[in-house]
Amino acid sequence: MTGESEESEAGGDWLAPLFEQLKGAVQRAAAVLAKDDPEEKADAETLARRAGVVARAALAVDAIRRRMEAERRAEKDSEEDEMGGRTDRPEEDARLRRRLTLHSERLDRILETKGARPDGRARTEADGAGDGAASSPMPAPG
Repeated sequence: MTGESEESEAGGDWLAPLFEQLKGAVQRAAAVLAKDDPEEKADAETLARRAGVVARAALAVDAIRRRMEAERRAEKDSEEDEMGGRTDRPEEDARLRRRLTLHSERLDRILETKGARPDGRARTEADGAGDGAASSPMPAPG
């Protein structure tokens, strides 16, 4: 499997030889256009037009390649962010801790009301199950 940097380098490598070929074609066309032979000038213009078409197509293909690489990098970065599970926002951490604490306290009150001990076992007379505390109404969650 090739690495990302190898793919990027290989993706742009085809443009350099193409540039040299197109440059040569344009130079030949320019040299012919300097002559006075009308038939050769027509051939040179055709060659120059063809070089222009190929150059525009190459630019379009390279733009697509760069966009695909950028999307691939963005997707990879997004996946890495999701896999990390960490947040760099202390205010979000604090908010989540407050919510967790409130839910934990609420569950403790529910367990107390239901007559269960925090370790999940049912209360006994020795635990104070008959002291009337379990029959008091549960306060509304804050």
